[in-house]
Amino acid sequence: MLDMNSNEIIIDKNSSSIQISNKISSTQRKCYNYMLKIAKNEFQKDKTQRIFQITADELLVFFKMGTKNHSYLKDELKVLNRTQIEYNILGKNKRSKESGAFTLIAGYKYVNGLITYSFPPQIEEMILNPKMFGKINLVVIKSLRSKYSIALYELAEDYINVQIPKMSIISFRELMGVKEEQYSSIKDFRKRVIDVAIDEINQSENISFSISYELEKTSRKITHIKFTVHKKEDVLQLKDKQKRFYGWRNKVIEEYKNQNLCNNLTELKYLKWVVFFIDKNGYLGKDVDGNRSILEKEEAFKVWEFLYQNPSKIAFAEITPLDILKKDFRGKKVEQVTVTALGGKVITIFELTDFKVDASKEEESFFIEIQQEYGDKSWSNKSFLFEEIVVMDFL
Repeated sequence: MLDMNSNEIIIDKNSSSIQISNKISSTQRKCYNYMLKIAKNEFQKDKTQRIFQITADELLVFFKMGTKNHSYLKDELKVLNRTQIEYNILGKNKRSKESGAFTLIAGYKYVNGLITYSFPPQIEEMILNPKMFGKINLVVIKSLRSKYSIALYELAEDYINVQIPKMSIISFRELMGVKEEQYSSIKDFRKRVIDVAIDEINQSENISFSISYELEKTSRKITHIKFTVHKKEDVLQLKDKQKRFYGWRNKVIEEYKNQNLCNNLTELKYLKWVVFFIDKNGYLGKDVDGNRSILEKEEAFKVWEFLYQNPSKIAFAEITPLDILKKDFRGKKVEQVTVTALGGKVITIFELTDFKVDASKEEESFFIEIQQEYGDKSWSNKSFLFEEIVVMDFL
């Protein structure tokens, strides 16, 4: 029996069995973890042991299931014995690249409240003597109510010293045990699964970290999720940083409300003629050649965060002649007429594909990269003044 009054009961749980398709309930996962801890304790005493025992009362008392009875536990054991689980979903152990499926327990007997059980033979060594594992605290598991909270807590512990990898929403749904037809909209999935798990973990006094997350889009559709784990001692610093950030942002909004803000965020891959503005309601938007639109929440946050770290960028940058050439004259075509020795005319179409400054000239001049129709690109040998390029006879 484990120490019922301890604040920490750690189990070295194999990473592959943490990263499972979470098809079981929170009670079933709690019981499985407890049974695994008992088995690992016995295995350390005798490496040949493969049959383990606990009493039903241990589980009922440890997890404070006072209203539950032995019949209830029998039903939970049946589920553990018949539910097939896919494991190593995220492939953390890249060396073995092993994945597959197993039932959580291979079999069990229930006699007068005494439970005798074993694990599937193909994975028992992996479970009992793991080489790659997360340190899971059963006392923490005991305090969590949601199956999603338990699964996310175990995942965070599995990657506690490294970043949890970005994963597809499909993989994360599998890790949470959410069926395809459940919470099909991302709004419901966030509300019923992600936020439930995040809130319970972050509010727990027994967990030494908090978790935040970001959703990422591919072609306007949310396809991936990235979790970040913060140590508890960093949480107050994080809240203070967030307070300063939002205070600064509110001041900028008040100063520039209903005005243009800046245009020089090339570091974020916005060219200089993309003008950012704050509308009358305080929302951040962008203006591209007169087409104004309000930024989506994720994009706006990235811009605000960059400006907070680079306050000097809150100013308009001069648009240089090179900027104008690259924006307005790339892709323009000119016609070259050549008279042959016999008086015939040869017409060649050139496309202007790029420009670079001629550093050898005192007056600002530019070389032009041209591409012949059906030909290769090449740089012109002669450089041109800006005014000379602007008045070329474009097609």
